[in-house]
Amino acid sequence: MKTEFTFGDIVSVAGYENRIFYVDAWREVKETDEWGVSEYVEFELTDAINGEFLDAFETDLRLVCRKQFAEDYLLTYDVTNYPEPSGAAFHFADDYSFGIGYAKKEVVGMEKGPKETPKTARALSAQEVSKRKRETDELLDKYIDLMTLYELIGDEDYKTYADAVMTKLRREAGE
Repeated sequence: MKTEFTFGDIVSVAGYENRIFYVDAWREVKETDEWGVSEYVEFELTDAINGEFLDAFETDLRLVCRKQFAEDYLLTYDVTNYPEPSGAAFHFADDYSFGIGYAKKEVVGMEKGPKETPKTARALSAQEVSKRKRETDELLDKYIDLMTLYELIGDEDYKTYADAVMTKLRREAGE
């Protein structure tokens, strides 16, 4: 079976309005029952913004952006009011009439070539998460060291510094 979508394309899914997903994988399904044989394609998707996983039928997908333009598209994508994840789900077509559905040929940026981007949106996001985790770990280590010194020596300066570190941790967690 030939599919309209390829790995890395960004798509939207019927029933998940205002959300965009990466195409991660697909499988060709041939189902036989008492009424005959059905062939269709199921896609494995990942929410491009919050990482939620989703399975959907090809007929429920609409192309938003081709793979070669995806990272540039995401760098300019407005995530304000982006819906919260609803949990992992398996999405079924409402009408089960395969071949009739949501697919439209709307492509972003097809008329211009891909730009050179030093870092992809996924890499930037992963790098930011890694950086915040590392900073949090360093602050927690610092807090533990200062509290240990306070408990061993009893010097109030260590307690004051530890409290300042905890305040910074709380402030960053609230952001």
